[in-house]
Amino acid sequence: MRASTTGDGEINVSTDDGASVVRSVDDATLAPGESATVWVAVERDEAANFTLVEEFSPAFGSVEIVDADGADFSGVRDANDELFATYGDRKLATLVYEVTATDDATTGTVYELDGFSDANGSQSATDGTSELSVQESSDDDLAAVRSVDDATLAPGESTTVRVAFDRDRATNFTLVEEFSPAFGSVEIVDADGADFSAVRDANDELFATYGDRELATLVYEVTADNDATASTVYEFDGFSDVNGSQSATGGSGEISVQASDGDDSGAVRSVDDETLAPGESTTVTVEVDRDEAANFTLIEEFNPAFASVEIVDDDGADFSGVRNANDELFATYGDRESVTLQYRVTAGDDVDAGTAYQFDGFTDVDGSEVTTGGTDELDVQSESDDDNWDLTRSADDTTLEPGESTVVSVEITGSEATNFTVIEEFNPGFASVEIVDDDGADFSGVRNANDELFATYGDRENVTLQYRVTAGEDMDEDASYELSGFAQFDADDKEMSVDGLESLSVGADGDSGDDGSSDDGSDDGDDGDDSNDGDGGDDNDGDDDGDDNDGDDGDDGDDNDGDDGDDGDGGDDNDGGDGDDNDGDDSDDGTTETTTADPNTPATTTTDTPVPGFGVSVALAALVMGSVLLARRRTT
Repeated sequence: MRASTTGDGEINVSTDDGASVVRSVDDATLAPGESATVWVAVERDEAANFTLVEEFSPAFGSVEIVDADGADFSGVRDANDELFATYGDRKLATLVYEVTATDDATTGTVYELDGFSDANGSQSATDGTSELSVQESSDDDLAAVRSVDDATLAPGESTTVRVAFDRDRATNFTLVEEFSPAFGSVEIVDADGADFSAVRDANDELFATYGDRELATLVYEVTADNDATASTVYEFDGFSDVNGSQSATGGSGEISVQASDGDDSGAVRSVDDETLAPGESTTVTVEVDRDEAANFTLIEEFNPAFASVEIVDDDGADFSGVRNANDELFATYGDRESVTLQYRVTAGDDVDAGTAYQFDGFTDVDGSEVTTGGTDELDVQSESDDDNWDLTRSADDTTLEPGESTVVSVEITGSEATNFTVIEEFNPGFASVEIVDDDGADFSGVRNANDELFATYGDRENVTLQYRVTAGEDMDEDASYELSGFAQFDADDKEMSVDGLESLSVGADGDSGDDGSSDDGSDDGDDGDDSNDGDGGDDNDGDDDGDDNDGDDGDDGDDNDGDDGDDGDGGDDNDGGDGDDNDGDDSDDGTTETTTADPNTPATTTTDTPVPGFGVSVALAALVMGSVLLARRRTT
């Protein structure tokens, strides 16, 4: 098509019939934030100078020329709604560019592509694909698939789970796996270089976050609970989250629990405590449940040997015994279906923290051996490990008004440097959570729901993590936020809870000083004087020398005397003289206060104005001291 102007002012448009311009794309459907490659191929009968123009409505999130095929000039408009490429004396050219849908593009959005080739004013419209549509991410594009080594477990038995993630292009994403009911234990075996990964304390959820990746394989191990029954079914529910767009994880969805195979079933081992301090003991239980009675022997072996092994109850075994080296025991039963063998093991006094006692046992039925399932290890940790670490949470303000913020601090101190992760959880989630200072954490982050944060430290013994939380604008004034947290130590996989502040309440501050009047309305609470201390507005002492709660003029430092410096004169502790704590002070604040001390009337102190923190403690101390002195006076 060619355009020219006639002498009459008319515009004639002519078509460039000697050119073919065709557009194609590798994917005509995009998810929000996803990209596609576009090719525009030009083929002319004769060489000529021409320009390719591509226009987009609405504008894309980004447009990038991948290959201009030797164009003399090319460029993309800043608004990402147009690009061009100019070629000189060419018959053939292929322009390649990449477009990306905006992150906030909604399902149903259609990007229209309109373009042409201009050769010396003669234009040829571009044919081929003319639009790209936006739809929710599909499982094909965001493929996370779960597989398990064994979909059937005996109580206490473990299996390995793999979640493979495969995307067409690199992006940031998080894999989340949830389990119902919770497993006996969940352990990440290989996070495949995840930026962050962790398992919830309850063993009902784990996550792994990856940055700018196309492929990832998360490997973890789950263990059925020791008391899981044959009817227990563990269900998996997981998803991958890419920029807020979630896709369910496909593949294996459950693991069932059943007893070990019928008459060949082995035994199941459980322990009262899987972690021991040096010299500490625990009881081990081995249970056998068969369909039919038979003669069999239980063998239990230990490596390394325990300091002592003692059979507590052999459940009527025909023969039983412990090897002198404390590395093996046995119990033989005749014509039995079910037995429960119990024995006590004791860790050595000089065993090192981190030592793991391994169990290896089996049931021998007429020469056929079946391995014992269940717990197969006891770990030793220092008896004083918990005493060597202190985890404390505090906040600048424990009461928030709706929409108000405060800074929370978690202080961790230990006796020796190690690797650990701090996790803080909030119920309900705050309106916002922001890490103010992670004290040099290797990794830290806040969950989108504002209900959890974490910080990981390497080779540290003292850290202070600070974060700011903001109450929701619509929170009720009698509501509260629950705070809980723990530190997980890499060395022995031990977890310790964070002590200290456990909740933030929502409501009025209560420290405004606007309701400090006495019952008769004579004291307005805003004039700066303290109706309980006798000084000129000092909340706690009333003197100039830092003496607590005395109300005197700094003369003798005698607490709670209330006189002008002479404990023995006519101005006794509660006589209404100058500076007396309860006499109606002489600061002349415009109020009329009269207090008559009746020696036969019990002393009562009323504080209408709430005094937070230290002030309350001091006020209570003053009340007690005043009562004691009054009692002494009466005795005298």
